[in-house]
Amino acid sequence: MERKQAAKNIFLAVGALATVFVLTEIIMQSFGRSICFSEGCKLTAQYARFGDISILLGGFAVFFSLTALACLNRKAGRPGIERLINLILIVALTGEGFFMGYLAFRIHTLCIFCVIIFGFMITLGVFRALSGERDVLAGFAALAAVFVMHYVILPAGVTVNLPEKNRLLLFYSNECRHCAEIMRELEEKKISVAHLPVSQYGRYLKSVGIDSIPTLMVNDPNEKVFLTGESAIRRYLVACQDSGKPAAGTGQKAKERGKAPAPAQSTGTTIDIFNQPSLLLSPNQPATAGGLCKEDQICK
Repeated sequence: MERKQAAKNIFLAVGALATVFVLTEIIMQSFGRSICFSEGCKLTAQYARFGDISILLGGFAVFFSLTALACLNRKAGRPGIERLINLILIVALTGEGFFMGYLAFRIHTLCIFCVIIFGFMITLGVFRALSGERDVLAGFAALAAVFVMHYVILPAGVTVNLPEKNRLLLFYSNECRHCAEIMRELEEKKISVAHLPVSQYGRYLKSVGIDSIPTLMVNDPNEKVFLTGESAIRRYLVACQDSGKPAAGTGQKAKERGKAPAPAQSTGTTIDIFNQPSLLLSPNQPATAGGLCKEDQICK
């Protein structure tokens, strides 16, 4: 009986600590900060349908409920409260199986905050079982089953709806100074570009092996070309602009032959930036990297 009572006390203490931990993260996020700075935390937040705050509020509700019910059970000691605690814990452990499987087999990155929460949940389950509540073993079984199913079932291919009206797409971030430079140059050259935030299209870029910005995509129906980095994009734009200019002396030669000179081609929006086969690098001409920002970094 003493061991069971000690296990219940530890369960209550761990639940209270987990509640404070999640509440701290919620408060920090309200000030634009976070306990976790790993890429896994950012990716998990990015793919949450209602944002990571929804997950945090759910976690806070679970830990607070477990703590409050455990505290109430010390005074009342009713079987109904015991069953409710077990039910909440089983559902929470099942959810942890999903989160850990998602991290391990879908985004393949480590979320420090998620791992800490996982540790809290496992600890609560273990001490709940040591207190004599064997029903929570079903929660561990459900956790293992959901985790394994993430490994067994292969993920579907990444699908994304790219803008159809624009053939030139720029993946950018507001925290990337190189993106700002390219956006300014595109605006000066009056080139129509669709601006796509990397926070929404990061997974698509990673699926094609790109983890840096700015990235300019030539979304032609017959070919897809990706240019990553300020240097590569600027070289491409300059080459397009130069290829749109008339050859030097063309007007003079035409005048000598008694013919009207051909009108000069504008270097603005009239350039067909998508019909320049000479601009694509040959197999023996490697691209040089320059002006890059990692998608998950602040690059001012």
